Amino acid sequence: MIVPRFTQDRCLILTDTDIESLLAAAMASEQQALTGANPSILVPAWWTQASDDLDLIISAIDPAVIDQAGTFALNAEPSRAFYPPDDEPSTQGQLETRLLTEAAYLALNSGIKRVVWPIRIPADHPDRVAAIGTAIDRAMLVARLVSLDASTETAAEVHIDTPFIDLNDQQIFELAQDMALPIETCWWSKARTLPQAQRRREQWNEISTRTSLQIEPKPGAQAHA
Repeated sequence: MIVPRFTQDRCLILTDTDIESLLAAAMASEQQALTGANPSILVPAWWTQASDDLDLIISAIDPAVIDQAGTFALNAEPSRAFYPPDDEPSTQGQLETRLLTEAAYLALNSGIKRVVWPIRIPADHPDRVAAIGTAIDRAMLVARLVSLDASTETAAEVHIDTPFIDLNDQQIFELAQDMALPIETCWWSKARTLPQAQRRREQWNEISTRTSLQIEPKPGAQAHA
């Protein structure tokens, strides 16, 4: 099983309280227990194009952030949320750049040098390799730009990590299973009336069923000693 590298530093985690964000929270909690560092911070965020029901999605994300922070002994800052502006239409790239810039400044001014952006490019993306490269470049360039404003009163610099960006569905499921992640705390688990939440639950159920069939021994097969 592939285990992504995760920072040992205290970090600011952008979270949409989906599986990848939940995984980031769990891994930050593990590092915190090992190093004795101060708790990392969960900040609600949404980095895909706004949908018609975004306000309802946000109303599900905010309490989910509190639940996940409590589960993993992390801090939560729902009042600092980074959500798409209602009155400023933008491209996907512009939305991501704005999100990362604001998050990087928040981290820098809070004395935190790591931002974790749990974005993941799905395997069925039409140009996955290019999309992965663009997201990594965007994170690196925004971090370098914001770091120019570092001073003696801020963190020395800031980095934006994308630890799950190239993982596939099976790898995410295996990590979630291995870490016994509380999937019921994801935003879409309780927002049952929202079409996007229903689609997300169906996607996860399909991923988990398909991956379980792939990794579990078939009936009649003998395990090797």
